[in-house]
Amino acid sequence: MKKLVMIILASALCAGAPAYATPSIEFSPGGTTTGGWNYDGAGTLSFDQYIAVDSGMAGNADALVGASVFIPTLTVGEGPIGVYEVKPLGSSVLTVRSEDFSTVYLKATLNPGDLVPIGTVGGLYTSFTSDLTDVVVTAEGKALGSAVLSAIANSGLTTLDFEISLQGASGTNYHSLSEMLAGGFTGGNGFSGAMTIPEPTTIAMLALGSLAMWRRRKA
Repeated sequence: MKKLVMIILASALCAGAPAYATPSIEFSPGGTTTGGWNYDGAGTLSFDQYIAVDSGMAGNADALVGASVFIPTLTVGEGPIGVYEVKPLGSSVLTVRSEDFSTVYLKATLNPGDLVPIGTVGGLYTSFTSDLTDVVVTAEGKALGSAVLSAIANSGLTTLDFEISLQGASGTNYHSLSEMLAGGFTGGNGFSGAMTIPEPTTIAMLALGSLAMWRRRKA
């Protein structure tokens, strides 16, 4: 009976995990670039080339800080009510490179996701899922001395959660992001985002670890 209770507890921990995730690579437009994202009014959402890593594992002293993130251009289409579907246009490869763009530290495939407008802002890739697959930390990334890249590489996982918060999207012909998208208007402004190890994986590992400890104590 106790064994059954422990299994149920482990399952409950996995199912009831809060939507937080670590470690995280946080990024936003940097350098001399103004703005950050641009919508052409015809279904194409693109991002400035210079997007800087602001933080690694919630600290701005990580060796990856200052590196450049290259996000694929996305198409925006109709989805469920209040939600738009997004997917890469052309190349789906996302990379994190050195500040001068010459060295790749991490590369991954960005999969289709969702865009949820909320007033003048919007959430891009709002579900905590494996949005990034085929994640690879390169030899140069492993040698960089970045704690967050080491954590990702040592996890053995090849998936990451991806999320972006779009800011702005208010013009003379519209007053919200949803009006911009529905009306076919152009728009743009700043954004911030993150790449993380999905928390359900972490919680599952902790739950299974607790179950294993309980079994050892009973042995």
